[in-house]
Amino acid sequence: MLPFRLFSKFGSFFTLVSVLALLFACTTTKKERTYSANELLQQGKRLGKEKETEEAKAKIQLLLEDYPDSKERTAATMLLADLHYSGEEYEEAKFHYQKFIELYPAHQFVDRAHFYKAKSSFKLTDLASRDLTPVHSALEGFERFVQDFPQSSYLKQAKAKITQCLDILAQNMFEIGKFYYRTGSYQAAILRLKRLKVEYPKHSYILEAEFLLGESYYHEQNFSEATAYYKTVIKNSPRSEFAKEARLRLKAMR
Repeated sequence: MLPFRLFSKFGSFFTLVSVLALLFACTTTKKERTYSANELLQQGKRLGKEKETEEAKAKIQLLLEDYPDSKERTAATMLLADLHYSGEEYEEAKFHYQKFIELYPAHQFVDRAHFYKAKSSFKLTDLASRDLTPVHSALEGFERFVQDFPQSSYLKQAKAKITQCLDILAQNMFEIGKFYYRTGSYQAAILRLKRLKVEYPKHSYILEAEFLLGESYYHEQNFSEATAYYKTVIKNSPRSEFAKEARLRLKAMR
């Protein structure tokens, strides 16, 4: 019996050793490989192109955390902002573009960061909302961009965005003035529509705004002011429907 017991004890011991060796081997083989800053950057780029946005952001974030002083940090900072932008995470994109601007103010691509930061603000615009803060923010960003980067390849796009921002703001002001007119608040309509003419004199709604000013003054029985605006409408667009209506008003007031 003694040899058998000794054999059992030794067998149990060797079994335990074998299990521990296997566990150690598994732990060793499962240990995650450490990638260089360049490898992480290339992986982030590849994953971004493959629309694996979350994985791409994770790779870039790891690069920024593990290699804060690497030369790849510059490209990684811009790429992280781009990944948020492409994922329609515009607040996060603005944050990271601003970070690039602060870290690399003299970089050759800093104009791109400024442009896309302003564009991120524009993308936050909700046309169904009365909050025009993102539009004002975008307009300010694009106007500053045009001033600071007159030679940028994004200049034409920035100017087009400025026009879009102005159109949104002008349309909003016009619609408010028109609402006041429709509800019979003629003095409030006059204030809004006059402000529209001052702030956005070249906007497409100006002709209708001038006609509505004439109509508002007409309903307020201020016929001299009404006449002046009707005549302006006829002069500026003699063949328009508004000019036709203005002539009828003038004829009725004689």
